[in-house]
Amino acid sequence: MSILRRRQGSSTRSTAALPLEMREQLREPALGAVPLNADGSAWAVATTGSLVVFNGCSRPKTHSWDEVEQGTWDGQERVFILRWSQQDREDLVLKVPAGVRNGDAYASADAAPFAKALRQRVEAAIVHSAVTTLPSGATATASVRRGSDGELYSVTRPLISQVDEVEDCQALQELEDRVREGVGLPTR
Repeated sequence: MSILRRRQGSSTRSTAALPLEMREQLREPALGAVPLNADGSAWAVATTGSLVVFNGCSRPKTHSWDEVEQGTWDGQERVFILRWSQQDREDLVLKVPAGVRNGDAYASADAAPFAKALRQRVEAAIVHSAVTTLPSGATATASVRRGSDGELYSVTRPLISQVDEVEDCQALQELEDRVREGVGLPTR
């Protein structure tokens, strides 16, 4: 498994590269990839259409970008945390090691290309969004997203079903209607 790649202009430093057997399983080119363990058997890969997670044991898991609400990077902890637009789903935590070891060879893990691709792809899935403060003081968001099939749909955070106050429910519905109307979708 070749997971090391020599950095251009350097004779001593290598960066970890997605193994060929994983690249061959992708349906589209990798925009960025990060190892998820120090032996290089698990990786997270950003492609144009999806986030692909190889766990080293089974078939990779593929997630459409519209499923991702937000992604954050903690550089000190070297962790990406992805929050899903489906609110009952647990966050996806991607711990990135400082590097990958293959026998005596070591390659550092550069998270920057993956972080850039993650930001771009999540933003590309959001067609329109708005934020408001509900009468109770809570912050709410509504967004229209483009699904992997090209269809537009809207989501709110929190869900309307999670709001107890009548005034908050009405304000959240108005916010969702506003973002839907902004892209030509019917309102409810």
